[in-house]
Amino acid sequence: MKMVKYYVLGTLVALALTLTVPVILLKVVFGWIAFSLIAVSSAYLLNYPSLFRKREDGSIPFYIRWIFVPFLLGSWLYNEYARRTDKVPPLQKIEPHLFLACRMSGKHVSLLNENNIDAILDVTAEFDGLDWTAYQEDYRYLNVPVLDHTSPTPEQLVLAINWLNQQISEKKNVVVHCALGRGRSVLVVAAYLLAKNPSLSVDDALREINQIRQTARLNKRQLASLQQIRDGGLLSLQKNLTLIVNPVAGGGKWEQYRDDVLSRLNEKFKVTVKETTPEVDGKALAEKAKQDGAHIIVACGGDGTLTEVASALVNTDVTMGIIPFGTANALSQVLHGYISKVMPISTACDIIIEGNTLAIDTATCNDHVMLLVAAVGFEEKMISAADREEKNVGGQFAYLKGLWNAISNNENMTFKVAKDNQPAETLETPSFVIANAAPMTTALAQGAEPPDITDGKLDLTWLLPQPSSDKQFASLAELVLSPAEAKKQSESIRHERASSITLTFDKPTAYAVDGEIYEGEKLEIKTCPRSLNVLTNFEEKD
Repeated sequence: MKMVKYYVLGTLVALALTLTVPVILLKVVFGWIAFSLIAVSSAYLLNYPSLFRKREDGSIPFYIRWIFVPFLLGSWLYNEYARRTDKVPPLQKIEPHLFLACRMSGKHVSLLNENNIDAILDVTAEFDGLDWTAYQEDYRYLNVPVLDHTSPTPEQLVLAINWLNQQISEKKNVVVHCALGRGRSVLVVAAYLLAKNPSLSVDDALREINQIRQTARLNKRQLASLQQIRDGGLLSLQKNLTLIVNPVAGGGKWEQYRDDVLSRLNEKFKVTVKETTPEVDGKALAEKAKQDGAHIIVACGGDGTLTEVASALVNTDVTMGIIPFGTANALSQVLHGYISKVMPISTACDIIIEGNTLAIDTATCNDHVMLLVAAVGFEEKMISAADREEKNVGGQFAYLKGLWNAISNNENMTFKVAKDNQPAETLETPSFVIANAAPMTTALAQGAEPPDITDGKLDLTWLLPQPSSDKQFASLAELVLSPAEAKKQSESIRHERASSITLTFDKPTAYAVDGEIYEGEKLEIKTCPRSLNVLTNFEEKD
């Protein structure tokens, strides 16, 4: 590198003078200069900007500054001359909220304030970023240490552009600076423009900057480095991801898996965690996250928590992810496949990181969003019978016990049913399930093929009354084990599809919606086709 040659040459000259001059004081001075330039040369040869030990607040330790005084003095004199003769102002706006500048210090505070600067990205390694007068202004500050005339690493560049994006997304004015605002800072700003607009070429981005700051330029190595990073697809802006966690779901699985989840997701996203409380549910937290600019909102809990979060995201551009911490985790099985029963957390994180999205159907049931099923009869009694403590201890066995008791009692219900605005019919049944989506484990919804979450239809499955509980257990076995064609000929199972359905009871009746129990005299359910964007490995049917 050209600069290293100069530093090495300077080192040799200083060493020669140290050995030849007769005056002790001069020997000390030239020896100091030689040592300083040797250290700087080593930093360049090893690409080790951390040699300057620049701290997070932009300051360089006192002992390091004394080692590098000869180098820093020479650099300061050159930069002062360059700034005084510069053709461009010290600070210029490249685009809204984004500025490019020479090194920012205490004397520039008034200039920063005039331009309403809120944040500073310092890409120098060799200079103090701010002094005490600048600290008092309470700027947001990030240092990405890069040696002069060199390029940041891909990891540094990703950090820098995502930090910039975060400030700008919050409507903060942010300035990027190096020593003179010509090389390192230009590379970072160009990388941000390329990440924000992937259709731009490197030349396009540099041209856009150069039209405003005529002295902006990259050397051959910097240009090649930027081009390589861009061509490698590494210039990506992290999306804002909010985890909405039900901390008591699954007996407190969040506490167990928190570190694993965050270590996986923090590499790819800017992650915020919000926990539900008895006073604040998932819907309220999702509404707030949406207002705060979250691109992805991940519901971490059982199917009830998922429904709460989805309630805020239906018919929006925000994508919903799922990490199953509940007992049944029925929606996770639908969207993630049955592998999610074996490795639910790792599978869910992989799907979130891969980023494949699908628009799925939702439904409305009275005043509630419905993702999975609404039911009266056996399904409702099964869910009502399983309390939180039983689910924490026994998992899905708590539901099986409730289902066994419901079928054993074999109680029928009579109510009116109207499908797709047709005249109402009176129906007697021990179990009626309306499914938008349901895995095979939701046995009472399997009146035909598993419900399709993208077909715009509700799957209606009900059982005919039987004289004994044994025959009803046989009906359940038929639902689980028989192929769809055989179920069509069944004497105990009925199945239809509809876009809307109304159930009317003669008295307030308990019903279940996505694992939660409600009560009312009427259920009005209607599909909302392709109304929720989710992250999934679900393959859409032809």
